[in-house]
Amino acid sequence: LAPRATMNDGNACADDEEQYLELCYKKCSSLTYGQYPLRTSAWTCCKEEPCTLSNLMHNVGICSGFDVAGDVEGMKACPHAPGTCLTNEELHVGLCYKKCRLLAPEFPIRFGPSTCCKVSGLSCAMPSNSLTSPEYAVGGGVDNDDPSIP
Repeated sequence: LAPRATMNDGNACADDEEQYLELCYKKCSSLTYGQYPLRTSAWTCCKEEPCTLSNLMHNVGICSGFDVAGDVEGMKACPHAPGTCLTNEELHVGLCYKKCRLLAPEFPIRFGPSTCCKVSGLSCAMPSNSLTSPEYAVGGGVDNDDPSIP
């Protein structure tokens, strides 16, 4: 259950992330296949310093493009405060919840703290496409008897 993060490397984010200012982002080296490894903003990565328009790559979006968390936190998750979820958790709006695919396998996509869906997007709002229960608003470390895991 321990998070996929090297705890003594000076990086407070998951192993596939880098910290920029106060948030953890997917590494520019991963997003650009090693071509632009230096993060210079939420939306830009550079080949080398000094960063100029001639060696800069940008991909603007909100929780998309280069403005995403690492894959460990879930596909297309938003950047988040330092720290990482347990391996059986997913990040949703800055908090870690037990993965919907473990709680309700037929509804593997988290839509809200207490809601899991069959599909993503607005069609999740259709009653047949979602399940809502207070039991889904739980972390992955519940009932594990390991005092080092929350």
